[in-house]
Amino acid sequence: MPDAVAGITGLSSPADAIGPDRPTAAPSRTLRGRALLAVRILVTLAIAAGILYATVESWRDVKSTILGLAWQSVLLSLVAALLGYAANTMGWRAALADMEFRASLPATARIYLVGQLAKYLPGGVWAYVLQMELGRRAGLPRARAFLASIVATGLSITAGLVVGMFGLRALFDAAHTSTSGTIALYVVIGIVPVALVCSHPRVLTALVQLFLKLVRRKPLRHELSWSGVLKVIGFSGLAFVFFGLHLWLLTNMEAEPGTRGVLTCIGAFALALIAGTFVVISPSGLGAREAVLTAALSAFMPAGVALGVALASRLVFTAADVIAAGGAALWSWRIVRGTPEPEVTYAP
Repeated sequence: MPDAVAGITGLSSPADAIGPDRPTAAPSRTLRGRALLAVRILVTLAIAAGILYATVESWRDVKSTILGLAWQSVLLSLVAALLGYAANTMGWRAALADMEFRASLPATARIYLVGQLAKYLPGGVWAYVLQMELGRRAGLPRARAFLASIVATGLSITAGLVVGMFGLRALFDAAHTSTSGTIALYVVIGIVPVALVCSHPRVLTALVQLFLKLVRRKPLRHELSWSGVLKVIGFSGLAFVFFGLHLWLLTNMEAEPGTRGVLTCIGAFALALIAGTFVVISPSGLGAREAVLTAALSAFMPAGVALGVALASRLVFTAADVIAAGGAALWSWRIVRGTPEPEVTYAP
């Protein structure tokens, strides 16, 4: 699968992407590389098999849940997912602007949204690789594109943990009966202090400068700002709210009514996405996200129904990925074809 990314980007590994911005000869794949690829594929297949087994075991509830979804709910859920992606795109743009580069909206959408499609490859890093190459083609140094993605992801985790507080009650309930709920609960408790410390502009700047030094790129000329950090966290938090609404719209026939049900879905989905982010070997957090969602939703609906909702959410998100990336590519192509203006500018 990574060969597909290599064909698109001209890169044979993630390491090529953050090195100097010059053509390099693609090294031949080593035996170790082949073994790692085989392990990733086997793990992905094992996760998919586990989901399939759980689906078959609860097939009656899963089937009735998916078939019972109203098309209006599914459509509104898709719109909410797309709005969440739009907010995340603006968060990535804000992170880039705080690192001295400004990208046009069409370029930002193309780099971020098209690059996101590579998250479906096993390995967890290929989205960053593709975003770096798409950024380079728009005039953005690869190191800056990578840093924008890493900083946006890191601050998004912080925002997700804050929003995820609304889902902790469901995880506490699930922890008594579900191993995945217990694991998710411990992960949240463990990374909260780390995320908060790393989100401080001074600490974040030190980490960015260290990375730039390691890859022999020019350092930032100023410290990352509170304004920039808060913008990224704000857009990311808004994205988690939209993603949670996407889940609530799918569960509106079974979930708790009123504000409590909405907040539970928002918090649960935030925590599920964070869990998927840390399972880097799995494409797009496959398995981890469904496990956390099923555990959290099982607090107020049957486990089989919760699994059906989680799988329906995965299908809606996949459709949203394709629609968002296709729309961004078309929008960017039309803009670029009609204007000679640079897509990315250096603005220290």
